[in-house]
Amino acid sequence: MALEDVGRILGELKKKLIYIVALFGIGTIASFSFMGELIKKIEYDMFWRIALSDKPGTAGQLVDISKNLTLISEKLAENNSAISHNLTVMSGELLNISSNLNLQTPAIVYLSPMEVLMLEMKLSLICGAIITLPLILYYAYTGLKGRARKILPVSGAMLIFILFAAVILFLLGAGYSYYFMLPFFLGYIYQDAASLGVNATFSVYEFIYFIVMTTVLFGISFELPLLLATLSRLGITSRQTLAHYRRHAYVILLIISAWVTPDPTMFSQVMLMLPFVILYEISLLVMRITGK
Repeated sequence: MALEDVGRILGELKKKLIYIVALFGIGTIASFSFMGELIKKIEYDMFWRIALSDKPGTAGQLVDISKNLTLISEKLAENNSAISHNLTVMSGELLNISSNLNLQTPAIVYLSPMEVLMLEMKLSLICGAIITLPLILYYAYTGLKGRARKILPVSGAMLIFILFAAVILFLLGAGYSYYFMLPFFLGYIYQDAASLGVNATFSVYEFIYFIVMTTVLFGISFELPLLLATLSRLGITSRQTLAHYRRHAYVILLIISAWVTPDPTMFSQVMLMLPFVILYEISLLVMRITGK
């Protein structure tokens, strides 16, 4: 290869790298101003099932009942002191219950002065990376187009379909995590703690980062059907092999679930394992229909 060709290739790589860095920087800076709203949105979406929104109204009703009992107690104080005393005790107990209802709601706090700012910066970096990813994939495809077709011969229409399917699977996984698994999981652990009289207080950094990373990891995990289809098309494995070693695959998927879930409890691992099993079986069914 001539020195001129090497210089030209290095120049093109440098130019593409500048474009990638520039787009990443612009995406990061532009998204930073929206991170506050994103944090509020995540907090609302995760807490709407466990905040028990009827508690403030219930607490107010208990306060009104307590006041009425106090008024009745005062009227009966002269004629029946025993009943008046009991009503006063009941009024005090209702006030205590009302106070507990107001206190036992989940709360997000920050534990260090820079915690919120660092969280917003990290989330904006993630958004910048997501914005830059299509450009990176485009450069990778144009640079390896000839070699990639020798390894995995696909048409342009098929490649678009694969990318579309990857996006849909990612959104399904992220949606499953964000709108079903995480609210259910947080609601369960909150109710369990509330039954012991323990109030939930979360660090804003740990809580929001846990939600974001879990959602992203679940989205990536839902790419399993595409991965199996690719392995089959490359001749690395076949539907018969995957079906024969189904039980072994389930054990491997459970290990993967334990590895990719930020939360160490068995509950979240099972919640990821179930869609893994379903996607695995769907992959086998699609391979059987298509004859792959």
